[in-house]
Amino acid sequence: MKRITLQLIIIFFSASAYSIDLSDLLEDSSPKELLQKKCIRLGTSEVLDIPFETACKVLSKSTLLKLAQDEFGRSISKNGNVDFPVIQTAPNTYYYINEKGHRADLTELYRKQTDESSFNYVILASGKRFFGQYDVIIHLQIIDAGQSGIIYAVSMHAYPHNMLTRFSARKIGPVKKYFKKKMKLISYVAREVAVGLCRKEAFQLDEI
Repeated sequence: MKRITLQLIIIFFSASAYSIDLSDLLEDSSPKELLQKKCIRLGTSEVLDIPFETACKVLSKSTLLKLAQDEFGRSISKNGNVDFPVIQTAPNTYYYINEKGHRADLTELYRKQTDESSFNYVILASGKRFFGQYDVIIHLQIIDAGQSGIIYAVSMHAYPHNMLTRFSARKIGPVKKYFKKKMKLISYVAREVAVGLCRKEAFQLDEI
């Protein structure tokens, strides 16, 4: 057990040498400026037994939104449906409405293989919740971990517009708990959907 843990630590720090600063991936000035603000910053990572090439192929598909929602309905939803579907309104622009009728607008800022060892997917989400208006940048990164598969990491940079909310949230409180809960949910859903799609992709390749 100790040997496995040590191997994963070595893989993580070796792969981290290839990681790219998030701001370097962004072309627009507004998201870059958002990252410089005093955001609530959260993150998580794990190793998944998925070939890096397969994950890159799946995440690069032009039909990723439809495929992801279909897989969500199949593997996660209790009733087989997507109760709060993501709707595309323009290239790289989407929205969804949650169970409370709150809308979140999504903009895909970056989605492609960045170099031979990493794939980055960056989304800007904006909306209004119980604490007021917010913007959040969600960064999903996969890094090639060789025979171990991939390192799958999700980071969140959340910026509540209200100054008092930001101050209290950085210490402790319901706003920080809200974003922690959302990050765990996003990480779980993205992981399960990605694993399901990658298994399908691998099965289709085996059939050829």
